[in-house]
Amino acid sequence: MNGVHDGNQTSNLQCLPSLCRGLYNRVAQQLGCDPSYVSRVARGERKSEAISEALRAEIQLTWAKVSEGIADSPDNAPKRKARAVSA
Repeated sequence: MNGVHDGNQTSNLQCLPSLCRGLYNRVAQQLGCDPSYVSRVARGERKSEAISEALRAEIQLTWAKVSEGIADSPDNAPKRKARAVSA
């Protein structure tokens, strides 16, 4: 799996930096700033109300998507058709 639900605590922690980078990149694109600045605001090294609000909104959106995914049973997930590989 992806380390989120496999019960391996180390894997869970190793995926966090990647998840945060994606979050910071999305917020930076929305506000037209650098992801490293978003990261500094998130860590409390810098202050920006606009970035803080955008981070809160993006985190809420992400949690909502995760909650929807958890509520959906894997048995109800749409099946993808395999494509033939041409040689």
